[in-house]
Amino acid sequence: MNDLRDQAIPGQVIGESTFGAFSLRLQDNIAIVSINLAGEAQNIIKTGFVDDISRLFDQLAQTAGLGGVIFTSGKPGSFIAGADIRMLADCSNAAEATALARSGQAFCDRIAAFPVPVVAAIDGVCLGGGLEFALACHGRVCSDDAKTRLGLPEVQLGLLPGSGGTQRLPRLIGPLAALDMMLTGRKLRPMQALQRGLVDDVVPASILLRAARKRLEELRSGNPDKRHKSLLSQLLEGNPLGRTLLFNQARKRTRGKTQGHYPAPERIINCVEYGLQRGISTGLQFEAENFGELSQTPQARQLMQLYFAVTALKKDRGVADTVKPRTIKRIAVLGAGLMGAGIAYVSSARAGVPVRLKDQDSAGLQRGLAYVQRQLEQRRKRRSITAYEATQQRNRITPCTDFSGFQGVDLVIEAVFEDLTLKQQIVRDIEQHCRPDTLFATNTSSIPLAR
Repeated sequence: MNDLRDQAIPGQVIGESTFGAFSLRLQDNIAIVSINLAGEAQNIIKTGFVDDISRLFDQLAQTAGLGGVIFTSGKPGSFIAGADIRMLADCSNAAEATALARSGQAFCDRIAAFPVPVVAAIDGVCLGGGLEFALACHGRVCSDDAKTRLGLPEVQLGLLPGSGGTQRLPRLIGPLAALDMMLTGRKLRPMQALQRGLVDDVVPASILLRAARKRLEELRSGNPDKRHKSLLSQLLEGNPLGRTLLFNQARKRTRGKTQGHYPAPERIINCVEYGLQRGISTGLQFEAENFGELSQTPQARQLMQLYFAVTALKKDRGVADTVKPRTIKRIAVLGAGLMGAGIAYVSSARAGVPVRLKDQDSAGLQRGLAYVQRQLEQRRKRRSITAYEATQQRNRITPCTDFSGFQGVDLVIEAVFEDLTLKQQIVRDIEQHCRPDTLFATNTSSIPLAR
């Protein structure tokens, strides 16, 4: 992950100022705004965010000769991860939650109405209110980094996007693709976002700001729309009968899945349909009211509590806070069966860690590697990864039938079949071929570890 704060756009830097989480510097006639929320691992929308961005845009509005604005992040891996759920949990009634949504809509409206182009340069997670922030911008470019994800996952909390998402997303990518994103909470990878028209370009993080500058110039020259809509989307947009069919089918499928137990999905459909029928201003008010009402439902309240509990568990490492986690740079997996091959695949593809995969013979290794290849090929066909990325991830796995190279691994994971004698021998082998500080993990399920 590249630190975007170190990127440079040719030109003279003229002054720098800070507005809470926003740091502004003027370069030529372009405002480069870095988002860096103090005291947080990720950028999130918290209390004071609206005031900060209002002061920022007050300053930008007074900047003579301003040609455009680029928003980027001062936190590698995080553009804006979403809103602080605690703000919503603190709302005691629907009216307070509606007002909270309206405040989010207000700052997005100000971005959308700004008289010069505004482009979001997205590197890392851009979710919930963060994506609604980006949707309000006139253009969006994102990095091809593995951590970059874009989505509106509010439905997973029993809510709907409350800062304009139900109104701007359908207008950008079409109601069909927008409903798919919002009803599932699906997080899109960079190329998926590009294919759907959610972003205008995908580039390496090292040139993200240059791509944002290029997009600004395109917008200034009168090329606002780079989307390539599908034929189905084109038929549905501007076709009232087609849209009616779309929304009716969406409701039918949703009711079949939820059985009426979760109100949020149908409210999302209602908001999209209402806004397309009556205009974005009326649609935003309708969205905020539905957001407020949903926030007080038992489903949303319980899902928010579950979210807080899961977040707390993730922070609890099971050891004292003074204990520092070890960095795992290389691992070894013993056994290339379904479990071992699966561990090797996840370690390489998801964690990006080199793996030595050991089995007793080449036939077992070939079966394990074939499994890994199938998983990678499925992801490539879904366009989750490119062919190059699939090759990279496959090449991180080195097959072997002996313990060569085990001296350099930090973690060994045993995934052989349940045989006490074999597992005891494996422990002796690891003690012989690995460093004393190597971590050893076992997948045994039926044999007591004490044996």
